[in-house]
Amino acid sequence: MKFILTFLICVLLFSSCHEKNKAIVNSADYEAYLVVHKASSKYSLDDDMMFWKERLARMPKDEASKRKLAGLHAARFKSTGRVEELKISDSIYHELLKTSTTGRTGLFLGLAQNSITQHQFRTADVYADSAIATGERKPSALLVSADIALELGDQARAGHILDQFVNKKSFAHRIRQVKLKDQQGDLDSAIVIMEAAHNRVKESKDLFCWSLSNLGDMYGHAGRVEDAYRAYISVLEKEPTYDYALKGIAWIALSHDKNFSEAKRIIALLASRSFMPESHLMLAQIAELEGDQSEKQKQLAEFIGMTDTDGYRTMYAKYLAHIYAEDLGMPEKSLAIAEQEIKNRPTPQSYDLKAWALLQLGREKEALTIVQRYVENKTFEPEAAYHMGMVYLSNNNHELAEKHLEAADESSFELGPVISKNIKAALESL
Repeated sequence: MKFILTFLICVLLFSSCHEKNKAIVNSADYEAYLVVHKASSKYSLDDDMMFWKERLARMPKDEASKRKLAGLHAARFKSTGRVEELKISDSIYHELLKTSTTGRTGLFLGLAQNSITQHQFRTADVYADSAIATGERKPSALLVSADIALELGDQARAGHILDQFVNKKSFAHRIRQVKLKDQQGDLDSAIVIMEAAHNRVKESKDLFCWSLSNLGDMYGHAGRVEDAYRAYISVLEKEPTYDYALKGIAWIALSHDKNFSEAKRIIALLASRSFMPESHLMLAQIAELEGDQSEKQKQLAEFIGMTDTDGYRTMYAKYLAHIYAEDLGMPEKSLAIAEQEIKNRPTPQSYDLKAWALLQLGREKEALTIVQRYVENKTFEPEAAYHMGMVYLSNNNHELAEKHLEAADESSFELGPVISKNIKAALESL
């Protein structure tokens, strides 16, 4: 009887392991979407811009045309990734603020949204407060204020703002609840709320794709990788040009299937379509896994060339800090980036960047102080758990090192194979 029980346990463990390692990505599911170009949506946007530009040329003082163009330039940033579009949008809004006596709330909210996109959260907060002060469109202004509070890690303020709303089942309210729950470490509840939000917007193609692709990310973080894959495929079936879903599929190919050639194929194609610096980070990871250090350095150099410039540096600060600390042997530069991030965004994640840079500098005790004061029990991000584990390991606290490293190891899909390999090596050293 004991032998039979042992045998059954072994069979179950083998089956579980087999399911976990089973390849998920199947190119036949999305091959058609790789050759789809963004022509239809891009040209539609360009046509709209041409219409309003021609109207403005005929009526140079027409505020409606200017407002439309400001919004269209912001929308084009989402399509192209070019920060110049946001700069143009900002300049139009500022021009309108000098002349407009009505509708100023919308101008402030447009500037706030652009600032959020550029990770200028303190500036965004000022614009949101200005929007609230007008007394108009208060619900919209409060929602943007909640977004900023969440980005700044001020969960209490975000929760207070959301509590002011009577309708807590609206899509707009629910997606903020999702982020708050996720920050609080309750991913399961966040997924349930996001699923409810998604069910409310199935008739809107844009919101359908946005909400379901975000659900795909959340499923992946929860270890439900096959559900994530199906979500991304459903998004592409709805909108074949939704490249964010293809990027999610590329990550599954890389992190779950270890199908590096397929991941490279998808990412290279996406990068050819739009400004996509993060593609070089994925290609650098693959190069490292393949043992090609020359290619890795080439890809990292490409990423730095695209992002360590005015306009992009703040948006990609986290990634730049990691590269300088871990790959380029420049932890002093990483520490400077972390210090600036703390000024802009004093979240546990920003302090985690500082602790990580200090650790690379060999200042283990200082890193430990930062972790204990600003990071531990204040964030549930797996990357922070990995960093905390390494900080404790460097300070010879093996018990807490093991605790945090094991927590990070549970999120191996989210962290990716390079960090996961480092975590396993650290655990084996304990």
